[in-house]
Amino acid sequence: MARIFSRQRPATGPDDAPEPVALSSLSALTAASTRVQPERWGKVTKPPADTGKWQAEAWDMVDAVGELSYALLWKTALLSRFRLVASDIDPETGRPTGSTDNPAAKDLVARIAGGVAGQSQMLGRLAPLMTIPGEGWLAIIYPPGGVEEWHILSKDEIKVRGERIEITRDDGTKYEMDPRVDTLSRIWRPDPRVSYLAWSPVKAALPILRRIVRMEQNIEGAGKSRQAGNGLLILPREVSMPVKPAPTGAPDPDAPNLPPIPPPPSRFVSADEIRSALQEAMSTAIENPSSAAALVPIILTVAGEYVDKIKHIKFDSEVSEKAQAAQEKAVRRLAMTLDMPPEVLLGLADLNHWSLWGVEAEAVRWHASPEMETICAALTEQLLVPMLPEAAGRVVIWYDTSDVEAEPDRLEKVRSGYTDGIVRAETYLKELGLSVEEDGYDLTSVNGWTSWAMDQVRRTPEMLPDLLPVLRALVPALSVLPELPIPGSTAPAPADDGAPETIDAPSIPDTQDNAARAVVRMCVNEALRRAGQRRRSRSDHARLRDVSAIEVHRVLGPCHDGDVERLIDGWDELVDEHVCASAGIDRARLRALVFAISRAALTSAREPVLPAQLTAGVRV
Repeated sequence: MARIFSRQRPATGPDDAPEPVALSSLSALTAASTRVQPERWGKVTKPPADTGKWQAEAWDMVDAVGELSYALLWKTALLSRFRLVASDIDPETGRPTGSTDNPAAKDLVARIAGGVAGQSQMLGRLAPLMTIPGEGWLAIIYPPGGVEEWHILSKDEIKVRGERIEITRDDGTKYEMDPRVDTLSRIWRPDPRVSYLAWSPVKAALPILRRIVRMEQNIEGAGKSRQAGNGLLILPREVSMPVKPAPTGAPDPDAPNLPPIPPPPSRFVSADEIRSALQEAMSTAIENPSSAAALVPIILTVAGEYVDKIKHIKFDSEVSEKAQAAQEKAVRRLAMTLDMPPEVLLGLADLNHWSLWGVEAEAVRWHASPEMETICAALTEQLLVPMLPEAAGRVVIWYDTSDVEAEPDRLEKVRSGYTDGIVRAETYLKELGLSVEEDGYDLTSVNGWTSWAMDQVRRTPEMLPDLLPVLRALVPALSVLPELPIPGSTAPAPADDGAPETIDAPSIPDTQDNAARAVVRMCVNEALRRAGQRRRSRSDHARLRDVSAIEVHRVLGPCHDGDVERLIDGWDELVDEHVCASAGIDRARLRALVFAISRAALTSAREPVLPAQLTAGVRV
């Protein structure tokens, strides 16, 4: 038994009567969500005899067949990553929209099983029950002490005691359900022929599982027969082998001229002597693999006509290649029968990341989603409808697949889209797993702009002359720094032959001119950077490897005048009304000036030329 959620039930009155105290309380929800009426608990929980037999055999196969156990773990991990949500029903299509503005429905779903963690455990517990026997039971009980507990039960954890129902809790204790407050709800996969019976693909796979078990027993039996004995070694009587000499005394030093004692001649030996010699040599080789006994062969002396008379007769049974091929075929059939992509059970080693993504998408769409729809339909009928009857038919409990559906290389796509200016910074931060509030720039505040400008200078020190006027305006402490020359402010007028378009501006003798110039320069750089990123291609990777995006147009050459607006689109996200007001710039007029400068640079493949003094039309 698995307890999914437990919490203290709020007091409801002086006698602690089991009455709901609030509309959003799950105490009220569970009291009204009984789908299996108490008077029918015993009848419903007693299955037909044939149903109980195949379900019991299916559970036994989980322990006997490793492939089925792996499939069960995979399905459990997959379903536990789904999330329950409240969803409106589209009146035109009749499909759930995935979200709702109904606060009562959202609050109700958020409280199921105590929240997201409890819901994940609930779905993870329902997964094996829906996969193996095809049915599970949701019990919401109120044992003494005012504690509300959610349990997901298998049929074996529910016992019928006459008119009473007894369940086994996760600590092994027994609990008799109280029909006045406790609820028992059944969630099952209907049998295609008799809908009130439970069914699962494992029922159809039982013949295959039995075959796998038999083949495994045959293979194990063959191995045991080899271990039980290694047969007979038949030797002819004429086989002889060296015999160890009997121990003799040391040579007499007083008689050095005595002839040496000759070694005893080889003789025919008994079978027992050969067995003892072989046993000793093999034992030494096993105990000490580096010894000479492990390297030097055992020597027998046999007359030539008796060499082929030595025979080794085995009593063990060999496992043929056909038997192993038949077992692999049975596993492949099992993979095609279970409710999962066959590649998951047969192995994913030969798949690349795109093929693997396709398998995962197939698993979610065709295998997990139908099961989740069954679970959500049961939860809607048993929990949401009794609790919110006014929302029946318009709001349902549905599921969210965002945690299980992840397109490969999505991060690279988001990064490229952000660099090209078509994806927001918030989306990029979320894809990186960061918080928008804590890790992003708040460009609606002075502090946010200050942090952004200082980080740009830290990353690209060459931007300090451009950003220093902005930083002086934002950070008063920087006002003591000396003035730095603004690049391009004293640039000579270009020659007439092929010179880019220039923009003349009358003098504006006030102290905000430098800040305005820095903003214009920053915006032009951003526009050229976006254009450079969008003009890059794979064929240009080698020659543009060390070229900044701002300088790409000088390498690739002029672009068509009609493409400028598309190439620099999105540059104005860099500044807002606050920054423009700080520099005394009109934002609409700034757009026109930046477009003119960028167009002149891009269509001539030259450096952008800012006017010596900004035009009065840019200023407020």
